[in-house]
Amino acid sequence: MDEVDWAILEMLKNNARISNSSIGRSLNISEGTVRKRIKSLVDQGIIKKFTIVMKNEGVEAIVVLRLDPKRAKNVISELENRFEEIFEFSGRFDVAVKVMAKDLDALNSTVDSLREIEGVKGSDTLIRLH
Repeated sequence: MDEVDWAILEMLKNNARISNSSIGRSLNISEGTVRKRIKSLVDQGIIKKFTIVMKNEGVEAIVVLRLDPKRAKNVISELENRFEEIFEFSGRFDVAVKVMAKDLDALNSTVDSLREIEGVKGSDTLIRLH
């Protein structure tokens, strides 16, 4: 990655809806060059996905999980397919996921589904208050 790639990433991070032509104008490169560089960043796995950030309504929580070490890789792979933010740890808990839910019932349902994943040995849920 060079300075142009970093600049493109920073612009996308600040405004994911910015057009390729706007990025190009800001960086003095063509829209086609921007498009090719973004595709390359996606192909390399540097950009994993494009998403939205929702207004803070509903319930936000961090669910920490204890995993069976023999199944940890499979559990983490499944979590990566289901959640935007995943954090691996050493210590009492192995992994955490950030959960956004419309209400406590929806959060409860999500936590229940996490506990049902083969290889999850236990969990704790931390609900964000403010």
